[in-house]
Amino acid sequence: MTRCTTSLIGLLTCLAVLSTYITTVHGESKSAPSPRIIIVGAGAAGIAAASRLYQKGLKNITILEASQRFGGRIRTTPFGSGIVELGAQWCHGEQGNVVYQLASVYPGLLKSSIIADEDAVLIRSSGVSVPESVADRLQTMAEGIIESEGRDSFGGSLGDYFTQQYWQKLATPAFKDINRELAEQFLVYYHNYERGYTAYDTWFEVAASETDSYVEPAGNQDIAWNGKKGFSAILDIVSGNQPGTTNSSLTPVPYSKLITYGKFVSNIQWKGSSDGDVIVKAEDGTVYEADHVIVTVSLGVLKENYRTMFTPALPTLNQDAITGLYFGTVNKIFVLFDAPIPEDFPNTVHLLWYKSDLNALRQSPYAWAEAVSTFFRIDNQPNVLMAWMNGAEGRRAEYLRDAPIREGILYLLKIFGRNLKFGNIQGLLRSKWSSDRLYRGSYSSRSITTENMNTGARSLGAPVRNAANEPVLLFAGEATNPIHYSTVHGAIDSGFREANRLIRYYS
Repeated sequence: MTRCTTSLIGLLTCLAVLSTYITTVHGESKSAPSPRIIIVGAGAAGIAAASRLYQKGLKNITILEASQRFGGRIRTTPFGSGIVELGAQWCHGEQGNVVYQLASVYPGLLKSSIIADEDAVLIRSSGVSVPESVADRLQTMAEGIIESEGRDSFGGSLGDYFTQQYWQKLATPAFKDINRELAEQFLVYYHNYERGYTAYDTWFEVAASETDSYVEPAGNQDIAWNGKKGFSAILDIVSGNQPGTTNSSLTPVPYSKLITYGKFVSNIQWKGSSDGDVIVKAEDGTVYEADHVIVTVSLGVLKENYRTMFTPALPTLNQDAITGLYFGTVNKIFVLFDAPIPEDFPNTVHLLWYKSDLNALRQSPYAWAEAVSTFFRIDNQPNVLMAWMNGAEGRRAEYLRDAPIREGILYLLKIFGRNLKFGNIQGLLRSKWSSDRLYRGSYSSRSITTENMNTGARSLGAPVRNAANEPVLLFAGEATNPIHYSTVHGAIDSGFREANRLIRYYS
């Protein structure tokens, strides 16, 4: 290195050489205005984190995405005459929902879904609908049990609590007109409804009293997307790339230049090099160095890989959260017919089984179809019907070919759409979230294990710091959001949160 002299010219020369040396040998220092930030995953949380950092001037960003597309569990896909949503589908609520707040400024982009226009219909496997007045009373009673404060002091599972309260209420004079057979069918249906809502296999795995409690945004819970981009439009909105923006303060983020595809991150050495760099290794052998890494992969991927993904091992706080939080699967089957869905088929149909019919289904080649809990019509797609699948049966169906899936759907429609004429099936599209190694499920929820381990989303989202107390490893994603887990708005909030953490650190 050049030796400094006491003259002004010599001093300036020395400083210039010293600056070049630091940059060349060590890269950007931690106090530099543009730290190197790697974001693992280009889903909603990753895009939100990158956008917030970029807007605040922290632009030295690399997003490593394992697939060949961005969006993660937002997966808008062309189908039929338009698009369908293999992943996130509806915007849930208006107040306290960042997705609605960002998207609602674009006229015509959001609208109330057709499934919100009328109440869901409960159809028994005889083909007969449960009278609306009876269904409404049962539904209101069930929702009251789920939302009751008595859960907080109950020591057992949600399944135990619900069934206990359910039969007690049915024994009162207000429900004396409900016979035992219908009561049992409704109980099975409502369990299926809750399984689909929260992506767990059974409510006997879930604690009645939950430390983390989902906070539902107020307003319409079934808001659909207009336009060719569907839900994926939110990614352009967050990053300032949506045409017709009314928010001129957002600089368009060139995320196409920031994202490197086909990079499955296999290891993160968060106590990496001697000068404090974090070393990120991809499965294909490429290596990256960073000052900070924001991990936004799904909880399912963390569960499968966290023991080998981090060097050294994560702190116990984060490990317990990965182990204790629940990550389940909900799948969808979209069926395209060559004619519109019959007018008399409701927008939302929940399936109620007689025991004899259910036993017959289990003995048939279509046993997997027990996983289907609900049929939905699709906004802007009159020829498309969606089947919603839950639980272990739904995961097993991922491995079946399309032919038995198609036959099973027709079998169900002959039962629950009795005397209605459906067209011929022209196309089939379905999700396979559990068997996909890039996700290993749909979204997170809470379990008895979560409570027993005294963990939750805050523990999962706790940053990991190095010896200098710098936040070198950060976590975002819906599973890290304690009040909006399992949602896109929860994922986006978490991405903003971790970006803000770094922004505060450097400001």
